[in-house]
Amino acid sequence: MFWRFGFNTTSVIDGILDKEGVTLDDIMGEDELIQEVKTQSVKLIEFLCKPHNLDKLLGYITADDLDEAKRFKYPFVASEIFGCEVFAICEALIQNRDILIKFWTFLERSQPLNPLQASYFTKVNCVLLNKKTAATIGFLRSQPNAVQLLLKHVGCSAIADLILKLISVEDLPEGAGIIKWLSGEGLIARLFSQLDPNLDPEVHTTAAQTLMDIISVSYQSLAPPEQMNALGQPIEAPPSVQSGAGNILIDEMKSEMLLSQLVTCMLDRDAANSTSSLTNGINIIMELIRKYCSEIEHAEIQHHEYQVQLQSNRVGMVLPTAEKLNALAVDMNDLLLVITNRIVDFASFLERPKAIRGPMDTTLGKQIPLGSERLKICELFAELLHLQYLFTSSPLFESFVKPPPYVPVATDENPNPASYTAPTFTVVDGLMGFTERLVDQRIMVVCINLFFTFKWNNFLHSVVYDMIAKVFNTFSYTSSIPTPLALAGPVPSIAELPTSSEASSGSAGPTSGPSQNKMKELRASVKRLVVSIFKDANLMSQITNAQHQNDYEVEQPKGVRLGYMGHLTYIADEVCKLIEKCSPELDDQIHDYIVSEEWQEYVSHPLRETRERDRQSLGGPRPEAPQQGMAFMGAGSSFGYNNAGGGGGGKFGEDSGEFGKPRKKSEVTREGSDEEDDSPGRGVAGESETYNDQFARFLCQQLVKDLPDRFLGGDNSDDDEEADRQWMGDLDGKDVNFDIAEAIHMDNQFPNTSRAREPDEETLSDDMASSKVDGDDESILDSRNTGASESESAPHAAEFVADFDGAFSTKELERAIDGIATSSTAYGASEAGASSSSTAAPSSIPAADWADFSTLGSTPAAISPISIARKDSAPDVE
Repeated sequence: MFWRFGFNTTSVIDGILDKEGVTLDDIMGEDELIQEVKTQSVKLIEFLCKPHNLDKLLGYITADDLDEAKRFKYPFVASEIFGCEVFAICEALIQNRDILIKFWTFLERSQPLNPLQASYFTKVNCVLLNKKTAATIGFLRSQPNAVQLLLKHVGCSAIADLILKLISVEDLPEGAGIIKWLSGEGLIARLFSQLDPNLDPEVHTTAAQTLMDIISVSYQSLAPPEQMNALGQPIEAPPSVQSGAGNILIDEMKSEMLLSQLVTCMLDRDAANSTSSLTNGINIIMELIRKYCSEIEHAEIQHHEYQVQLQSNRVGMVLPTAEKLNALAVDMNDLLLVITNRIVDFASFLERPKAIRGPMDTTLGKQIPLGSERLKICELFAELLHLQYLFTSSPLFESFVKPPPYVPVATDENPNPASYTAPTFTVVDGLMGFTERLVDQRIMVVCINLFFTFKWNNFLHSVVYDMIAKVFNTFSYTSSIPTPLALAGPVPSIAELPTSSEASSGSAGPTSGPSQNKMKELRASVKRLVVSIFKDANLMSQITNAQHQNDYEVEQPKGVRLGYMGHLTYIADEVCKLIEKCSPELDDQIHDYIVSEEWQEYVSHPLRETRERDRQSLGGPRPEAPQQGMAFMGAGSSFGYNNAGGGGGGKFGEDSGEFGKPRKKSEVTREGSDEEDDSPGRGVAGESETYNDQFARFLCQQLVKDLPDRFLGGDNSDDDEEADRQWMGDLDGKDVNFDIAEAIHMDNQFPNTSRAREPDEETLSDDMASSKVDGDDESILDSRNTGASESESAPHAAEFVADFDGAFSTKELERAIDGIATSSTAYGASEAGASSSSTAAPSSIPAADWADFSTLGSTPAAISPISIARKDSAPDVE
């Protein structure tokens, strides 16, 4: 241990604290202060826990008269000291309530607060809520105006975060009851009052955002899928699963009184900032609807997983409780009632929005804008129609129509609960009333007309399409089956659960009458809305007219498609699907629209052509796997030896066209791409995977470049190695998808070396003279001449002149390498024999026998003449 031998370093902070009369200012400037607090130095913690030092630390956070040198550093250091969450410091601060009271006077300042100081204030209080939850909540409850002070500065994001932190503390055992206290202090009512249309729009935005954050924090997450402990015993479900979703604050938001107050502020035409109240109020209502839909889906998941585990003789999940089903059945009644009663005012805003005062300049000229009011109202109606579809198609529909009874549980707040009373008005009734009002006020007609009026507003197009799709899907679902999927009676209680044998046998009991009657009523109301869309909005005629207008615009100079054409196709598809499924039920009322000549013409031509075009893949058809054994250089490829007719007259990379005139590779490529379907060299689509085998071509290039040093009698000189490195260096950073026709030329296959493809006559004579063997020179010379020719004598060489135009396949590459290895072995043996005799001729191996790879993909050649010459010459050498 280093400290036993004097290797430990003395802390600068400890040295300062050892002095007499040290103050907090003496250590606030030290860089090691925060680190020493994290290590919980005993001397430092004892020093900071003194009341006057705590008071001074909090004073740094809220002070406005610090020197320039201390203005930013000291408040930051003070907040970080509390942020270390040292228990002793939090304990000392809670015990000195006078210091906390003085600290909370920071909220008594006028608006707006310093955002940096407000963030430090929130940080200190969040630390206290984490470490000393019960004591901190007790302190807040003792303050008479704590909630009012928080709401006064709710426009500051840091203070809004502190409110959300207080709500989240309810999940802790020490924080139970904080939500009830906040509700009693009028938190939600005060936030709703800040949506007054006479207040500033920034206040509206902040209040709405805070309310939506409260909604998100208040709704619980999904319950764990397995509710069994390690011993296989059932675990008690959490309160969010047993009871209705949300909490007291959410119930207060959904109350008829507050919602009526909110809608009144939203629809006030005389107020200055009613547009801001409308848009922010609709955001709050839509958030409530979406969270309610999430709770329905959660209950459906619980029900499905329970059924699955019951069939497998396992009981790990619990069904949605009767209390929760009753809450879901009536949770949105007040909201639906308020909106249904004010739907006339919403319709007037759709037709005559308050914020629109005339045309405005746009990139398309003078245009009347849609406005945020009309768009938000359409979004609100779309959310309600989505709720209708989700509620109608839910497997728990009958449980929502007729919730199962339950026995209320006594609590400390309500020791004598009232007996259970079945609800008489459910969400289904509210949705049917809303649908009827939509038809009466022609809301869908107005929305569809806005769709075709504002050709370039894709936000509106998406919303209106969603509205039409949800209406059609709801009617299609209710018409396709007599009752919903799982109308097997209400969800039973635990005592009424069927046994595993009963569940597997499928005996679910008869379907109750109320759900059937309610489904018929809902189907009738939705049918009225569907017929209104076809008759009152004249949807089919508007679709065909829009198609004609689009065709006219496209034909104009610099004409473009209209902005709604994509969504128009989606809507037409929904119409076709509805007619296909529900034609018998709708035929008596919309028969003339279905069989109209314009609609049939549109479906049979423009719509069909659009569907076919949309079904095509953007990248074309998926390429198929190449056939095995394809020719090395098939016709139509863009590279290879193109020696038409086997004459070998054309250059590498050229194709002999008419009258033997060579053509460039690019010309061949263009023709091959234009006529690839008729090309005889292409067996199937996707052979480009073989033709473009980059790795095989690169290997062949390396083999060709290295072989001359071994087969032409050259030595591995430094010059050749330098040339190789230069060649590879030039290749770096370039596209390696090169053409073998560009890499190897018949005239000069090794452009980076001074060596030619074959030695000339004089060099050949010199080599033969220096290594002449009696009786053997003529056979070697004949063998060289034979190997140098590409179209004479040897079958192996004759194969090279076949007109191929493809790429190296893997098997062909292996065959070429094996052939080279065999030739190399034979030559090595010959060279070894020649080294023992002065009459050896190592430089007499021809180049053409190894340098030409055009035989890849062809029938293996017979024994080459050079091999025969070696065999014949072997006895003479010995």
